[in-house]
Amino acid sequence: MANAAKVYILDIPYHADKAYSYLIPVPMEADVMPGTVVEVPFGRGNRKVTGIVAETENRDEKGLKPIAAVIGEGRILSDELLGLCRFMKEYTLCTFGDAVRSVIPASAMAKVITYYREIPKEEAGFPEQYEAALRSVGDRGRLVYAAAQKKDRFTRQYLQAEMEFDCTKILLELEKAGLCEKCVQVRDAAAVRQKKIITLSPTFREATEKADSVYDTAYDSLRGENQKKLLRVIRETEGLPENVLYTEAGVSAAAGRTALTALVKYGYVSVTLEEDYRNPFSAETLASLAQGTYIKPQLSDEQQRACDTIVSLYESGEPKAALLHGVTGSGKTNVIMAAIDRVLDDNRGVIMLVPEIALTPQTVGIFLRRYGEKIAVIHSGLSAGERYDAWRRIRDGLAPVVVGTRSAVFAPLPDIGMIVIDEEHEYTYKSDMPPKYHAHDIARYRCGEHNAVMLLASATPSVTSYYKAKTGVYTLVELKERYGGALLPKVDIYDMRGETQRGNLSPVGSLLAERLHSDKEEGNQSSLFLNRRGYNNYVSCRSCGKSIKCPNCSVTLTYHAKKGYRGTQTDDADSENNRREDERRENGYLICHTCGYRSPIPEKCPDPTCASEHFLFMGCGTQKAEDDIVSLFPDLRILRMDLDTTQAKFSHEAILSKFRKGEADILLGTQMVTKGHDFPRVATVGVLNADSAFQADDYRAAERTFAMLTQVIGRAGRAEVPGYAVIQTYDPGNEVLRCAVEQDYAKFYEDEIRLRKALCFPPFCDIAVITLSSEDEGYLGHVTKRMSEQIVEHTKTEFPDIPLVIYGPFEAPVYRVQNMCRMRFVIKCRLNRRTRAFLSELVSEFNRSTPIQYARTLPSVKSSTRVSVTVDLNPSTV
Repeated sequence: MANAAKVYILDIPYHADKAYSYLIPVPMEADVMPGTVVEVPFGRGNRKVTGIVAETENRDEKGLKPIAAVIGEGRILSDELLGLCRFMKEYTLCTFGDAVRSVIPASAMAKVITYYREIPKEEAGFPEQYEAALRSVGDRGRLVYAAAQKKDRFTRQYLQAEMEFDCTKILLELEKAGLCEKCVQVRDAAAVRQKKIITLSPTFREATEKADSVYDTAYDSLRGENQKKLLRVIRETEGLPENVLYTEAGVSAAAGRTALTALVKYGYVSVTLEEDYRNPFSAETLASLAQGTYIKPQLSDEQQRACDTIVSLYESGEPKAALLHGVTGSGKTNVIMAAIDRVLDDNRGVIMLVPEIALTPQTVGIFLRRYGEKIAVIHSGLSAGERYDAWRRIRDGLAPVVVGTRSAVFAPLPDIGMIVIDEEHEYTYKSDMPPKYHAHDIARYRCGEHNAVMLLASATPSVTSYYKAKTGVYTLVELKERYGGALLPKVDIYDMRGETQRGNLSPVGSLLAERLHSDKEEGNQSSLFLNRRGYNNYVSCRSCGKSIKCPNCSVTLTYHAKKGYRGTQTDDADSENNRREDERRENGYLICHTCGYRSPIPEKCPDPTCASEHFLFMGCGTQKAEDDIVSLFPDLRILRMDLDTTQAKFSHEAILSKFRKGEADILLGTQMVTKGHDFPRVATVGVLNADSAFQADDYRAAERTFAMLTQVIGRAGRAEVPGYAVIQTYDPGNEVLRCAVEQDYAKFYEDEIRLRKALCFPPFCDIAVITLSSEDEGYLGHVTKRMSEQIVEHTKTEFPDIPLVIYGPFEAPVYRVQNMCRMRFVIKCRLNRRTRAFLSELVSEFNRSTPIQYARTLPSVKSSTRVSVTVDLNPSTV
């Protein structure tokens, strides 16, 4: 018997994703443990790959390949995080490698990179055998070799993309012939950054403490003025980082380094190295977010009762879940922070999730004032180094409070006491990329492992979460009153049909226009919401009526104006379309919001049978709304907040800070401006087009519209300023609008849950969406038909006990994305081990299929053609 390890390979297809056994060489026995990153030989060619040790065991060493090397220092995954990766693999049907990459930041992992290089004739040392070697690899081998010669180093994936046949065996033949060689490089994890801390040397400090004259003599003996400046600052402050020292002393970095070297040489100062955590959200770098001294809020009686309920769940010592449902402005954050204080008193950690990066600055500001440097922030806007350092601070116990978006749920806190999911209804908590997890599921698992509390909070909880609370799965905690006696805003549903009849094509109706002016006069602010970015939604030909579509995706292109462009305004009722088209061509471009494709406006209609030179620019996005508002109300200052204006680092913080400081009268934006913001001077909020959300082809369209409107309305009147909301619509009789205006979640829920039950939608079932993608449309259709047959076959033979309702196959709502055609099946089911086993079998079978197996009747199909099969469980959109 020998020591062996079960290893998951990180880069491996789903159908081959399992734990492989490897022998642990005796010299490595002390270093190989669960959670360690290792390099192992894999496959017939024994190519070196990266893997994670899942467990160790004693077993017969016969036939086992040995582990080649241990990568990095120590284990990178704790037992809990290893279990989490296994859970994600089984629960979301992803690969173990996908799970690991979600849990561990890329910069924290060392990895093995395999590549190939051509061996030149001269280096090989057998020029006379070169031609014989080329002949031995055949025609395909020569083709591959010719492609390889174009690069100094290349990968199998590069060659595969160039060729229409499988290159794996051919690469082995090239190696054997001595024409290419395989190389392995280990890329280390990101380096830990260090900073120099400057202090008085111990001996000099001791001497100066005994007699001031020692310091005076030393100071006077210094020749350079810069040396004296540095020594004076070092004595007064002690322990300054090198760059701060130079700034405080008023010397340049170059002169400072020279002076510092001299002081070290004289024995007056010491230089020590400390870890330098890259933390853009530290109190120093974002002091504006932490303005003011934190004053612990006095909880109202209702808030105290809510807090006591949550704390009692925590003190039970068992995993619990609660839903904090409170009207907008009820002070849910105060309740949450009071509960967090109780958890921190026990020296346990807390994760606070927010749905958008845009909410991070406000939340971080509150938490910085309360907890200072104890917090760490994780979201996608950070650099790789910043994420790595935040991860290290959390892992090392330096930051027990974690604030961030969806991925922060994986924060490596050693002892979690509570995970809070704020605005829990938001769809952004569901990942649409592998692994396709939901933050709720990960939080529930981790709270179970740590005996912690999962606290969901929202003014408009998802129907599924509220159903669980009503049926006792979660504890329901309610706040029915606004904090401090603030009143809910007055709301008007404004019928825009009259505006159109009066010739007003502006996105702002007359009622909302009056409110914007009155807010300006009274020194208040306004917030406007429009859930479309860009200038015009689409561009179509005036002659044939066809819209201009993305060449890679089956969606229309959106017209975006260049920064600073202002369209020519006219008094004509057809003002949107009589602007000169050359002005548009010069000042804008078309972009695909699906794949990012960008192009200028064509000179002629792309349809060759038409070729008209005139286009119609239709629809209104945030760019056009800003343009129109500036033209109509030149005295109003406006800030726009959407994906186009928040690309730069800290752009969210900059825009929100300007608005909070009163540097703008109107904040216009997409959903970024609707969630959780607290602007005391906002008196009026306006929804420019409330009907767009209803047009989504999704069973949750009503739920999302109600949540969006309720959240928007709740942004107004959050302090002494009375709130007012204007909901502009072309369907003023809509019942969902009425419920949102009345802030009547109970009525909306009762109507919606009855409908869900009647139609068997979640929470009364689960939904699995199987998507098949291929660049070859004919082959995709053939495989889709074969999968349909296999689904029927499996449900009759291996899985007859699973109740399923299967819809499809049919085209995905967006059929072509990045030149990949997509077909899908939608399955209503109950997700359990048996259902997941059924879905896993389908994904595995069809991901390892080849054209030979399923397309014998399609000789035109290339041997390199593949169909990608993915499954999404309870997706964010259906």
